[in-house]
Amino acid sequence: MAADALPPPGPAGPLTFVDLIDHPAPEANWDRFYALEDRLAGAFLSACAAQACLPRRLLWPMQLRCSVRVADATVAACIWVIAGSDLRVRATGSIDPHVRVWRCPLPLDPGVAVEAFHVALEVDDPLAVRLPGASGSLLHALRTCLEAPGTPS
Repeated sequence: MAADALPPPGPAGPLTFVDLIDHPAPEANWDRFYALEDRLAGAFLSACAAQACLPRRLLWPMQLRCSVRVADATVAACIWVIAGSDLRVRATGSIDPHVRVWRCPLPLDPGVAVEAFHVALEVDDPLAVRLPGASGSLLHALRTCLEAPGTPS
């Protein structure tokens, strides 16, 4: 009976990585991160409207997440989830959904300071940015990611 009263186990020690939203403290980067995510999403939708996403259409940026190495306050990795759908009406009247998801890593050299990461992307066209250590722009990386078939959802 006494074992039922124990709290669930927590982390074994200090955190090594946190979500960018939670750097340097829980939810401390909330507004700035979501402004960044919104700016990237707007740029993505504009680029796709200008046919940058062809041959794929009907793509939507779903969620961006970045991990921060706590010890040195650097961005370790970012993944941007993009979803796409295509609905077709069959002769029988049924609708055939074709839904795909892409998990696109942002081209990023591990070790970019959190502040440098934000500053680099706080521009009018963040998809044109080449992040420190990357060989190409964010748009190039997204195009490369979206060339893959994606995962059925």
